[in-house]
This record gives sequence, structure tokens and C-alpha cells, in this order.
Amino acid sequence: MGYASISGRAKTNPRHPRAFAVCDRCSLWYNHDQLKWQYQWSGSRLIRLNILVCDTCLDVPQPQLKARVLPPDPVPIRDPRPEWFTQNETSYLAKDPAATGDVTQDPAGGRIIID
Repeated sequence: MGYASISGRAKTNPRHPRAFAVCDRCSLWYNHDQLKWQYQWSGSRLIRLNILVCDTCLDVPQPQLKARVLPPDPVPIRDPRPEWFTQNETSYLAKDPAATGDVTQDPAGGRIIID
């Protein structure tokens, strides 16, 4: 009569005993030395997730989780000469009529006349 092995996929050898362990993903029994640590990218290095898994459950670390290394900024030039944009601006979009220069003052009454 056949039955399921209690030791799962672990091999028992009375002359050279080895410890049994359970895979943290599939929960099958293996020899402890057959299980491997699972790693994952975190920043620029691999970190151990502290789970022991068998060969079939072992995942390759995902490279998308790896940090991208950007090149340094270029060296700035000495004594830059930027254009004077504030002098070139026109104020025709301003809502204040006094800012456009279209306002004159009536000498008699002091009223403001918009041309």
C-alpha cells in the first residue's frame, strides 16, 4: 500500500543526517541546505527578504526595483550673461490701464481719461 512521504522532498540518510526545513512559499519539506535565501532590489543593492525558498519558488530579483543612477549635472559656466527679459516685456496684457501707458490725466478736473 502506498502512502505519502512525511518527509516530503527531503532526503533521509542515517549515515549523514541533514536537517529538514519547510519552503516558505510552497510549504514542502526539503533539506535545509537545499533552500536558498530570497533577495530583492532595494535602491542600489540587493537585500535579503529573510525567507528560505526551494529552487522552483526562487524568484529572480526584479531589475525595475533597482534605483536609477543619474549622471551629475553639468558644470556651470563662469560669469554667465543672461538676457534681460524684464526690459523686453510689454505690459499690454495687464489689467490695470495705468500699466499700459494709455492713461492721461485731465488738467481741469483731475479725472483719468483712457484713450
